[in-house]
Amino acid sequence: MDQIKRSMAQAGEAEPGLNADMVGRWETGSRKPDPRYKKHLVLVFERPASELGLLSSEELALRPTKPAAFMSNNGAPPDEKQLINAVTMKVMLVLLGGNSEVSRPAFLKGVLGASLAALLSNGIAIPDGVDSLAGEQPTRLDPQSVDAFAAIAALHRDLYWTTSASELLPSVAAHVQLGSGMLKSTSDAEASQSRRLASALAESSLLASRLLFFDLGQGDAAEQFFELADEAATQSADHALAAAVLGHRAFVPGFAGQLQPAHDYISAAHAHARYAPSPLLRSWLHCVDAELSARAGQPKSSLARIRSAEDALATAGTDPTWLDYFDASRLDGFAGNALLLAARHRDAACRLEGALGNLADTATKQKAVLLFDLATAQAPTDAERALDTVRQACDIVSHSPYGAALQRVPEVRAALNGTPFVAELDERVMALIDGPVSEI
Repeated sequence: MDQIKRSMAQAGEAEPGLNADMVGRWETGSRKPDPRYKKHLVLVFERPASELGLLSSEELALRPTKPAAFMSNNGAPPDEKQLINAVTMKVMLVLLGGNSEVSRPAFLKGVLGASLAALLSNGIAIPDGVDSLAGEQPTRLDPQSVDAFAAIAALHRDLYWTTSASELLPSVAAHVQLGSGMLKSTSDAEASQSRRLASALAESSLLASRLLFFDLGQGDAAEQFFELADEAATQSADHALAAAVLGHRAFVPGFAGQLQPAHDYISAAHAHARYAPSPLLRSWLHCVDAELSARAGQPKSSLARIRSAEDALATAGTDPTWLDYFDASRLDGFAGNALLLAARHRDAACRLEGALGNLADTATKQKAVLLFDLATAQAPTDAERALDTVRQACDIVSHSPYGAALQRVPEVRAALNGTPFVAELDERVMALIDGPVSEI
């Protein structure tokens, strides 16, 4: 009771009526805490509201069902961390103070704490100036707060390669919430600082989109973050960032077979890239175009895009620091996939093996994708070797779940169809997903 009173006092709230009898009724379950007390119980115990028994049946109903992307390693339903999506993030933010009954400082403190959680759990030092993000947000941005926000966004970006999506997503989503509030509260007079903040916000929003779409396979939840990333990139006046957001957005309709929207996104991305002197960005956009063309059954166009991507690497310019998801080895991966979809299996295997050989040690997610593609390329001539490659890919996904890798499974299965190895492929993949292999 005393801890709750201190928490309320720190938030500038009164606590009339709070006494030992009331707390006792909470503990026995004869009465539920009022909403104004719930948020302080969450802060005091540092546990999710669901674990504290604070959610009503209606609020519990908002929690998502099991994701179709994958199960836990032992085949049991995923735990709460693996059930993260946009709805649960909204509920968490409300319980931390996203309503009219909560003081602004308490709300900001809660959101900032969620933003820093992934850093703390991974033993990463908190950037300087973070305290400036937890106070009342001024109408004018100061450089220190923008620097702190951008530093956290950069650390989240680095964690993408080594941290599970279920652990990282809540922190990134909270950071997006924090940055959105900061940007909305500033005056037009702070144009330069607003652009810097918008740039970091766009990066964080894009990272949330990637986690939801590529890692967790939740395209609908990713869309709201894509839209915010697009708006923030426009406000930042950063053509490279705008091109990156649009290029990523093209995958969503592209993977769904909606070719015209995908083409519109990628065309707009290329238009921005003309004003962004970045060889890697230009090359990556051509690679995205190549994959979309291949999926549309246009192998000649796809391979032509790969050649354009190779030429782009030799152009002049400086690449942005946030562009850490593409390099020459990733180009080989895109090329291998394009050749594979063009039924040039030997050439595809050669490019994919080259990509695997040059891939960074931290790029485990991409390694799983490449291994599944390589298995598909190997299957027509050496099915046993292809199965061994599948085993390697499944081992990686079992430790580093990645929805985009599992999307390659149907092609591997089709390539191994009629061989004695399909049963083992199905068994291994079934251990990673919730549902039949044919439904991936």
